This record gives sequence, C-alpha cells and structure tokens, in this order.
Amino acid sequence: MNNALTVTLRDLMSLEAEAHRLPSPPDWLAPGTPGGEKTSRRQGRGLNFESLRRYQPGDDVRLIDWGATARLRQPWIRSYAEECERPVFLILDQRSDMFFSTRRQTKSVAAAITAGLYAWRAWHDKDRLGCITFNDSQIAVHASQAPTRNLGPVFNDICSYNQRLAQQAPQDPDEDISLNRVLERALGLVPRGAWLALISDFHDLDAQGRSLLARLKRRCAISAFIMTDDVHLRLPDRGLFPVHYQGRRTRIALNPHLRQQIRQALIDHHAGLRQGLERLGIRVRPLVTRRDLLDQLQQGGGDA
Repeated sequence: MNNALTVTLRDLMSLEAEAHRLPSPPDWLAPGTPGGEKTSRRQGRGLNFESLRRYQPGDDVRLIDWGATARLRQPWIRSYAEECERPVFLILDQRSDMFFSTRRQTKSVAAAITAGLYAWRAWHDKDRLGCITFNDSQIAVHASQAPTRNLGPVFNDICSYNQRLAQQAPQDPDEDISLNRVLERALGLVPRGAWLALISDFHDLDAQGRSLLARLKRRCAISAFIMTDDVHLRLPDRGLFPVHYQGRRTRIALNPHLRQQIRQALIDHHAGLRQGLERLGIRVRPLVTRRDLLDQLQQGGGDA
C-alpha cells in the first residue's frame, strides 16, 4: 500500500499471500436454517478424513482401515466428514462518510483492503464469491459465482468506487444511497448458508436496517466489520479543531470538558452499535484504521 487515500488493482492483487494468514470465516449455519437448505457442492472427492474409530456392526466394510486393523488386531474404520462449499458474500461501503482518516489510511481504503483479503480467501478456499459495492449514487452487484470468474470484476469495482470517492471529495454527494437500500437488495442475492461480510462504518444503521439484518441472519452467517478512526481517543486538551461536514465548515475550540464529552459520546455510540448488532447474533469486528488490518483480523478485530 503506497497511498492512504485510494487503492489500486495492484494493491488488491498483492493481497493474495496475506489472505492465507486470515482465519477461516465462521463455518456455521445461521440459527433457524432448516437442514438440507445450505447451498453447497462437494469439492474433490467430497470427503475429509476425520478420525479412526472401532468398527461397529452395520458400518460400511469399504471404510475399514486395513493398516490400523492389522496393527491393533481388531477392525478399525476411517470416518469422514463431508466437505462442503460455503459461499462468501461481501457488502462494501464506499460512501462519502467513509472518506475520513486522521492517520495511516481512510476508512474507505481500510474497508477495500478488508474486502480484498476476504475475496482472496474465498479464492483459496474455492468458495463461491459474490459482492455488492456501493457509494452515494451507485450500486455494483455481482451474484455469487466461482471466484475464478468473479474475483477480477469484483476487484475492478472496488478500485473504481474507491478512486471515485477520492476524486469527488470534498464535494458533498448529490444522492445518498442508504444502507437499508443495499440490505434490501442483498436479500435476494445472498445464498442460503453463505457467510456475509458487511464492511462499513454503519453511520446510518437504524431500526429498519436492523430488521433487514435480522431477515438476512435467518439465511446466512453475518460478520460486521465496523470501520473506525479513533481520533476521539487522541483529541488534545485544548486548541482549535477544524470540522467539515455536509458542506459546513467550522472550528471547535476544545477544552478538557468538551474533549471528554466528545470522547464519551463516540464511545457510547460505538458500544451501542456493537451491542445492537450482537443482539441480532451478528459477529462484530471493529477495525481501527491506524492499526495494521491483518493483525486485527488475525486477532478477531480491534477495539473501537
């Protein structure tokens, strides 16, 4: 990564090796998913060796491990677990609120890199890959397909939306696509039994959005990657703090009391967001932009 403001196709392609270091996404079905409704296909011979156990009447004699049987002088069989594909679906937020940073990289760049890492992980695991990338005015959709077909188009959209965001700043967007609109679109796209990675700062998550997430949760496992900048933890005690939001520019004269109010308000906001998502059974992974992303993902996320 050479640019803290944008990502390039070369940046995303360079993540292939690092993706090997990611822990596997949660491999479980959402509660309430009926048996037999997981969308899957067998890979290779379709079975993974699980363990050896003693032969019991009724077991398939073709599974007898003759080497273990000869050594232990009683019949032992090899047990297998079915190897199933688990589709990976990414939802990536590249709206204007994500174009913010005080150190290292913007939230939009950190989100794009996170999506790139998990797209490569799907490639390595041979899991079908789908993606929705959206900004303030457009939504790019890729239905779940083999990663050999989808990885390139997904990366092209990630780069295009990310670079467009940097070009448009600091102008305020003419439109405002809500997270709710994207979640409604996802309801008809995310395969049952998939793992959904939702990568955003969730600044506009409301009651309707939580209801849509609850509906998605009934068909797939969800991890929410909350992109944060911990500037509120590093505010100075005093001084002028420039602020620009929705076309308005001003300066705030900081003092110890106001600093503590801002800090506590943002801590409470992040805590409430996390609790609301976890109440839905969603795994929450806060990611702080100034820290190494791969380290945070390996450790299960950072602290907001």
